[in-house]
Amino acid sequence: MAEPQTPPNQHAEILLESGTNELEVLVFGLGGQAYGVNVAKVREVIPFVEVAASPSQPDCVRGMFNLRGVVLPLVDLHHYLDIPPQEPDEAHRRIIVTEFNGQRAAFLVESVEQIHRMSWRDMRPVPETHGKSHFAITGIAEINERLILMLDFESILDHISLQDQLHITRVDNTLGVDRQSKRILFAEDSHFIGQLMHKVLTGSGYEQTKLYRNGFDAWSAIEHAVAQGEPLPDLVVSDIEMPQMDGLALTRRIKESPDLRHIPVILFSSLITEDTRHKGEIVGADKQVAKPQLPEVVGLIDEHFHQLRSSAA
Repeated sequence: MAEPQTPPNQHAEILLESGTNELEVLVFGLGGQAYGVNVAKVREVIPFVEVAASPSQPDCVRGMFNLRGVVLPLVDLHHYLDIPPQEPDEAHRRIIVTEFNGQRAAFLVESVEQIHRMSWRDMRPVPETHGKSHFAITGIAEINERLILMLDFESILDHISLQDQLHITRVDNTLGVDRQSKRILFAEDSHFIGQLMHKVLTGSGYEQTKLYRNGFDAWSAIEHAVAQGEPLPDLVVSDIEMPQMDGLALTRRIKESPDLRHIPVILFSSLITEDTRHKGEIVGADKQVAKPQLPEVVGLIDEHFHQLRSSAA
């Protein structure tokens, strides 16, 4: 097997440290179209390798291969997204090795270009569509006059693996919280995860949950409530990766406002690890949960309101 290339984020400091609303994007090609992935999820890029097929694997999973003692599944993005490759020779293709949600996986692409630094403000939301791309593509960036489609590798893996915890509809109210009276603001750009989390929250009794597709829309809703004297959310749950405004920038704005800093914020993202947790702490996040732990999010919300009730008693 060929030696792996240098990990794209090995020496680069990702600009999410203090809620600067910036990111770095690794651009790669599929069928003549440019796609992107957040560098924070990428460990390295390696040349094409042969894989061993595993029993009952999905059609879009080529098989498994060993990378320095770690066995990784290889997802063929051409197959998953129904995109015919322009390059017939697989030896020229590249593999993007990722790590998020505490697991590693690999994705087969046609080519890999370079890393670009940009602001989430310049990331456009995706128009409503249907099919797999409805949740696989989470934003559109314009880099050097080209449209780059941002792929959500996390949602793709979730969709393939069909983890049981992603399909729960409710979480038991063991603490006896008055869920119906609480207003929850939920910011999540992934249609797939957003609908699942919204379904779990409302199904569990948090019926006053409002879903926003990015941090900017969520912040605008909060600003509107302040300006109109309307009730503010009792708690905010936010993803980190989102177009227009990411979750770290949203958290920072809430916590820097004297009128809003009392609102608890739970960050819910695949980027949360022990090595990156300090980023949420810097901007003032109250709790942080790695995706896709849907029941844990509901549990943390319950704990917050239960503690408020206990302290007021």
